Amino acid sequence: MASKRMYDFLLELAKIPSISPSREERRIAEVIYERISAEPYFQGNSRFLRLLPIQGDPLERQSVFALVRAVPHTPRTVIMIGHVDVVEAREARDLAEVAFDPQEYTRQLSRLTLPEDVRRDLESGHYLFGRGVFDMKCGVAAEVELLRKASLNPESLKANLMLLLVCDEENQSAGMISAVEHLMGISQEEELDFVACVNAEGETQENQDDPSRYISLGTIGKMMPVFYCVGRETHVGSYYEGLNANLLASAVNMVFEGSPQWADSAGSRVYPPPAALKHQDLRDAYSVTLPARAVTYFNYLSVTKTPAAALEMMKSVAQQGFALALDRLKHSTEQFSARSGSQVGIPWSPKVITYEELVAGVSVSFSLGDSPFEVHLARFIDTLPKELDDRHKSIAVIDEVLRFYTDKDPVIIVGFLPPFYPHRTNLRESPRELGLLRAVEGLIAEAKSQYGETLVTAEHFTAISDLSYMGFQGTREDLLLLAKNTPGWGRVYDLPLEALLKLDVPVVNIGPSGRDAHKYTERLDLRYYLGAYPNLFESMVRRLSALE
Repeated sequence: MASKRMYDFLLELAKIPSISPSREERRIAEVIYERISAEPYFQGNSRFLRLLPIQGDPLERQSVFALVRAVPHTPRTVIMIGHVDVVEAREARDLAEVAFDPQEYTRQLSRLTLPEDVRRDLESGHYLFGRGVFDMKCGVAAEVELLRKASLNPESLKANLMLLLVCDEENQSAGMISAVEHLMGISQEEELDFVACVNAEGETQENQDDPSRYISLGTIGKMMPVFYCVGRETHVGSYYEGLNANLLASAVNMVFEGSPQWADSAGSRVYPPPAALKHQDLRDAYSVTLPARAVTYFNYLSVTKTPAAALEMMKSVAQQGFALALDRLKHSTEQFSARSGSQVGIPWSPKVITYEELVAGVSVSFSLGDSPFEVHLARFIDTLPKELDDRHKSIAVIDEVLRFYTDKDPVIIVGFLPPFYPHRTNLRESPRELGLLRAVEGLIAEAKSQYGETLVTAEHFTAISDLSYMGFQGTREDLLLLAKNTPGWGRVYDLPLEALLKLDVPVVNIGPSGRDAHKYTERLDLRYYLGAYPNLFESMVRRLSALE
């Protein structure tokens, strides 16, 4: 009965196209709120169920907060988190709209050309296909069902059970970032002590023949290094009098893109390398002038690197990229001189500065009106179109700062773009980290003995998750450096720095099994989801509830 209720709610949630960012995220939060509010416990304890607004959100989206207090009273609290948003389903082609009706989508999917492994899964009848069934409405439905069960018998709980379901995880985690500050307020208001946080994000098996189920002891971090490249404009007919900013950006890409040298690692595990997400020059119209400005920015996954360490790495990458571009240009001038008989040279030398250094240089000499530069910059940011992507806003801020920079030599400016996800690692240091490890070890034994399932641990959940915001494993100086080197910090993008420094909650992800999140072949393994998984998830929460 519980599995059927969970499965039916998954189907109901999947039919809401809560693509991030959109107003459908608000609607799905309201649907979940209404479902929970119908339970007798919350009708008698209305303050334990709330919709938490995202301050200043133009879409008026909200997160769902619910709490079941243990009897007898205790401050110890286990948090369950999850996200209610999904990515778009465009690659399902003419089945894109059907992708939000999992049962119908599963019936019709054979119309598409499918990889052999996907077709085998489809024909097995063991998988449910559709947008969000795996990432992660399956987990949301499981958490709501466990909350319902706990609300029927608070006396059975050893710790309070909190549910936090947020929007925007697939975009830039506005829901979770806002919820962190709500959490701090609620913890004081209700006198709660957060002993652990568990997520139910889907875990991917290694391959189709992999019989293992996975549980992650931490979550990977993510930074967005940006390289703003300033060359020297000139008419293309006087090529060697200028420096093409596209050449600088391309050279940075050659150094950084896909480079295992820069991939972060922990122990024997090496994580995916940097990947360029954007590379473009910064002019809007056709011109026969060499582009003087270009930008490239990257997805960078971290498990050990703090912003300070990453910034040093970025400066090194920029230096190497600049030198590579000049080597290319030097080779070009030598070959051109040999062919043409004219002598050309390059007067440039590598120059790299941080965004913080750029702002400092401008602030000293700024003289536009009576206001200091930071006031001018704030006013400029306020004029940017609200609908403009946050990364484009940050790049526009660099543009504006550079407008007042008196040094006109070519330079590469390094900094960060939003969003920032701190990594969370079980360091095996605190009593609660060690207690969480023991809880996982007990669960692994239970899964094998009672259900015949093999649970395998991973140090980090690699698909990026909101578990990142359960605290910051670094120093205040790291976060301040991040803020100073993120253009538009505080107006374009912001994080609750004090809350992140105060929170230090051990995390674990134990999700259902499936494959192909974000693909048109996204699917959920129903054998595990409707079999052992709900019991194992509940057991994990109960084991965490025993942490002191």
